[in-house]
Amino acid sequence: MSGNEIKMKIIRLALLGDSAVGKTSIISTFLNFEFNEDFISTIGWDKRKKNIKLENGKDIDLSIWDTAGQERFQSVALKVIRKAQGIVVVFDLTKRETFNSVVNWLNIINENFNEVTIVLFGNKCDCEKREVTTEEATEFAQRKNIPYFETSAKKNINIEAGFSKIANDIYKRHNKIEKAITLDNKGKVKEESSCCGGGKNKKKEKKENKKVESEQNEN
Repeated sequence: MSGNEIKMKIIRLALLGDSAVGKTSIISTFLNFEFNEDFISTIGWDKRKKNIKLENGKDIDLSIWDTAGQERFQSVALKVIRKAQGIVVVFDLTKRETFNSVVNWLNIINENFNEVTIVLFGNKCDCEKREVTTEEATEFAQRKNIPYFETSAKKNINIEAGFSKIANDIYKRHNKIEKAITLDNKGKVKEESSCCGGGKNKKKEKKENKKVESEQNEN
């Protein structure tokens, strides 16, 4: 790790998307658990953790929130994940309605988060029956300026790559912001120091002027 990089111990992520798009399965696969087609839909939220290695070689913990897709649980889930630094929006490539809902999920994110990194997962890419093409999803993601990955929790396709992308992007953004704050604070300290120093010089100059005037009056 570069000596100029700001230390970051944990990255908080959350998965959002309609019910049954495979959010829990994606997390399970990422955590190296066995894929299970009979997962019960998440009620409310759940949290897991995994340590990964970033591009710069740094080890960091990912805290991952799994959320319910049902509308009645959204308000609770959003309160829980309010500290998330990154969000993975997931839709099902075999169900167009879940792709259509992505716009709604992005609006929810924009309304509830100030600074957050987003990636888009089109899940179940291993299935032959598709209702959303790669070209359509890619074009949508490009318009929204969001990285897009076609994933399969069942076949473990692009799961690692997707999480790696969002984790590295968050770390770089955090480091960039912290550096800017540090430089700004240094500038303020320098400015205050210069200002204070200037004040001392002016006081010294006034004393010397008074001394000269006093000596001239005595003469």
